Amino acid sequence: MISEFNSKIIKSLCLLVFLQACAYFNTFYNAEEHYSIAEEIRIQNLGSSIPARAIQEYGKAIEKSDKVLTEYGDSDYVKDAMLLKGKSHFFRREYDSAKEVFLSLKDSEEILFINESKYWLALCKWKDFKPQPAINDLKNLLVDIDSSDLQSRIYLALGEIYLENEDSENAFYYLNIGAESSKDRFTREQIYFQIAELSYEKEIYEQALDSYQKVLNNSISINRIRESNLKIIQTYRLLGDIEQSKNRIERLLLNEDFSSIKSDLRLELVKIELDQGNIDFSIESLDRIAQDYPNTKVAIEAYYILSQLYLESPNLDFEKANFFMNEAMRQNANSSHKVLISNKRESVATLIKLDKILKEKEDVEKTSIMYRMGEILAFDLGNLNDSTTYFEDIFNNSKQSANFPSATFALYSIYNTQNDSREKQYRQLILDSYPDSDFAKFIINDQNLSTSHRPSEMLLEAESLWSENSEKSLKVYRDILNIDSSTESSNIAAYFLGYYYDYELSDTDSAIVYYEWLVNNHPNSKQGDLAQKRLESLNAQ
Repeated sequence: MISEFNSKIIKSLCLLVFLQACAYFNTFYNAEEHYSIAEEIRIQNLGSSIPARAIQEYGKAIEKSDKVLTEYGDSDYVKDAMLLKGKSHFFRREYDSAKEVFLSLKDSEEILFINESKYWLALCKWKDFKPQPAINDLKNLLVDIDSSDLQSRIYLALGEIYLENEDSENAFYYLNIGAESSKDRFTREQIYFQIAELSYEKEIYEQALDSYQKVLNNSISINRIRESNLKIIQTYRLLGDIEQSKNRIERLLLNEDFSSIKSDLRLELVKIELDQGNIDFSIESLDRIAQDYPNTKVAIEAYYILSQLYLESPNLDFEKANFFMNEAMRQNANSSHKVLISNKRESVATLIKLDKILKEKEDVEKTSIMYRMGEILAFDLGNLNDSTTYFEDIFNNSKQSANFPSATFALYSIYNTQNDSREKQYRQLILDSYPDSDFAKFIINDQNLSTSHRPSEMLLEAESLWSENSEKSLKVYRDILNIDSSTESSNIAAYFLGYYYDYELSDTDSAIVYYEWLVNNHPNSKQGDLAQKRLESLNAQ
């Protein structure tokens, strides 16, 4: 009887233990399940911000892990639950909470959890804007581990940190090691994508193409697959392999999985047409794309390209360029092209005003307007070819104009930049006709010529004479002003003279003469600004 009773107790206790084990196993299993769902969503959306659904699933994983830790603190799953909880906090960008968990887990006696904690703590430092301490910790950890999986993840992390720090040499080094050593498909995909992006940025297009293809071979993220296909298309185009680029676009346009990037694919087709010189067709297509996909980045880029097409021959039209810039800025979407447009809109608006004056008014100094238009086109908008039309007009028809030397130098600079032999005639004319100008000084330095530049040498002479013979030095300073009033040497000399008479001799009248000379001849220089402020103070006395 007693034996039967004991047997029932033992069976009941075993059942209780079993049920308890099932309870904490099920709780941990639920935590793992929520974490896996979150990871699947995050990986599917690589390249984008983590979706709200993934954030929620990470939160549920944290809740279930907490239940394991509080209700089943003696179970075998405590450390696994802590690791799961810490990683979930990390991906929710709750880095302080993640650090707290990993610091506790770091005290574990099991090497697996110690190393994992060190790895994730290093990542927390990186996300906490401490890249160098993170790099140091990851490199130290590499020395102590044998796990190839963790090593690959460390190489990936080091590559990403160096990439963020714009250290491409080290980024390439660690990413390539990681790619060679990784056995995990997801890690390989991340590494190849970073290599591809870095190669593309550095214009190493063959390597970029190879790496993007490896991304496709390893990725399960539809976003990453779409992005990599788009980059492969762009890379083929940049390599001049137009057929490969077009064929891939046409194939993807027929695939429903790529419907979300249909607008990008159509835009890429237009870029190919542009590269082949089909300007009129491209203009029509760009306008159609922008209207088909309003308030998108693609619409903004399409309008931006249209504005650029109307800022250069044979379609040069400032009004149309301005119209498409305004259309781009009206789109309700963010884009880096809006920044580019913002930097150019004022220049285009100025060109419209100047062009109107040039065409409608007869009693204006046209060479000044033409020079300013050429200057804006060349140096604000980067259109060197069309700018030369304005500069050459001045050079050929207005040799007595005050803008003639500036236009000549502009032509030298542009043709020299383009390695065009025409730069020689403009260079020689400046050296022969304006040897004391700053234009000549620039050419002498740029071409490393043995020719001397008189104002610069005289300024050095004046400065060296000052301690020995101040009267002689002052005379040299004055002579500099008489050689060429436009030079930087004359700017420096005039301010020295004004300052000397003002503060050393308290000769206000003489100081005012030089300050006024500066304001008239160098109003936009630092010395001219200081002179203007000092004149206001002296005149108020």
